[in-house]
Amino acid sequence: MKKMVLVLLFVIFALSLLPFSSCKGGTGPDGAANGNEAGIAKADDAEPENQAGYDSLPAFDYKGADFAIGNIEGWAWVDVTLDYDAEESGELLSDAIYRRNRAVEEKYNITFKIIPIPGDDMGNKAKTQMLAGSCEIEIMQAPTRVVAALTPDNFIADANRLENIDLKNPWWDDFALSSMSICGKQFFLYGDFTIADKEYATVIFLNRELQKKYALPDYYQIVREGKWTIDTMLESMKVATVDLNGDGKWTKDDQYGHVTNVYSMMQVFYGAGETIIKKDRDDMPYFAIDDEPYLNAFFKMCEFLNTDNTTFDAMGNGSHQDEMFAEGKGLFDSSLLAAMRAPKENQRGMEYDFGILPPPKLNEQQENYYSYCDGSTPCIAILNHDADRVARSAVILEALNAKSSEAVAPKYMEYALPLKYFRDDESFEMFDIILKHRIFDIGASYGWGDFVAGNSGKMRDLLVRNKPDQVSSTIEKNLVKGTESMNRDIEKILALG
Repeated sequence: MKKMVLVLLFVIFALSLLPFSSCKGGTGPDGAANGNEAGIAKADDAEPENQAGYDSLPAFDYKGADFAIGNIEGWAWVDVTLDYDAEESGELLSDAIYRRNRAVEEKYNITFKIIPIPGDDMGNKAKTQMLAGSCEIEIMQAPTRVVAALTPDNFIADANRLENIDLKNPWWDDFALSSMSICGKQFFLYGDFTIADKEYATVIFLNRELQKKYALPDYYQIVREGKWTIDTMLESMKVATVDLNGDGKWTKDDQYGHVTNVYSMMQVFYGAGETIIKKDRDDMPYFAIDDEPYLNAFFKMCEFLNTDNTTFDAMGNGSHQDEMFAEGKGLFDSSLLAAMRAPKENQRGMEYDFGILPPPKLNEQQENYYSYCDGSTPCIAILNHDADRVARSAVILEALNAKSSEAVAPKYMEYALPLKYFRDDESFEMFDIILKHRIFDIGASYGWGDFVAGNSGKMRDLLVRNKPDQVSSTIEKNLVKGTESMNRDIEKILALG
């Protein structure tokens, strides 16, 4: 179990969603660009058209009705909090969330009811209750893979078809939304209302004491110049890898350039911007796993993670990368953003300076840095009840995000990055970069072909075991089945209208 507690961090990065006008079948892109940029609208390509705020949203009187939200129960490594029961406590973030919810309740004459459900059970519970006509949940925060399983059978509403929700508003995350749309349909929602999806972003923690000790370069400047690549990272990893006890064995008692685990290895790979599924100009998903850009990135990452003992799988060797990093045994630590406020024995209790970086690019030609959010990353979904209930859900969810952008989001930075834990202003700049391009792989959420399913899958296993020679046969063996599975889901989704 990851020894992490809550990171309470958010930055508003939602610009205009570029809508898709049609949806056609196809097996590949028509003039698609390299990397993850095909089929994804860039957040920095357009200014938001609508600058409306919370007060400008129309008010409705829902006669004191309960508004039930299903929420993940039992997750300790990211913050899934949606409400606080107590009166104001004096803590910045909890008070802001409390006031937000009470303001929305008053404006719409509703009462929020948060229903905790184990994350993996949320889909089946919602489906069973909806079929029985007894489901009280209106919206839910659930893992994307759980929501994905509900979409082909019409259990999740398409937000693009709802009048009272405007995904062009700045409180929605355009880049995340466009990554996770299917043929212009928006089942997976990411905005200012939630924290957990931000905490799932992959980051690289930097031990600044080792950086000084070995006279290593200024990584912040390298990031700014667009030169933070896996080759650059590997050069420093080689310098910082030391057999501390001189026994000739590489164990958790030694020092490494990069400490990680089997899950984080695959997450670092996505910094290359390559996904198993891409989308054409009509937002139609297709497999890109056998395309040259994906394969080149995968082979390069196998080499990167398996050079001269510079990368150490801490979790697979009786430790955890965040613990080893806190003990000074790693120059770099690939982890979740949530590790920022890890337990005292981890980053939070470190006596020396540390910083944070985005995952490295594959090469300098890559335009953006990408931070992966895997198939377990929570999202918000609107359950597809009757028209009146769905319309009300759209109104309330829009209001929650709008109010969050004004009253809650400003508190996140103030609460999450106190100088007690974060000791250089430049790292704030890195957070901007990390959250601006959080990359999602819709294929990992749907599990098509089991290449990457959630945070596991066949490609992850090959990467971890350093088996590049088995990549072609693995793809050949599973691609037809994966394509059939994808097409079945897409055909059902398109039939929804």
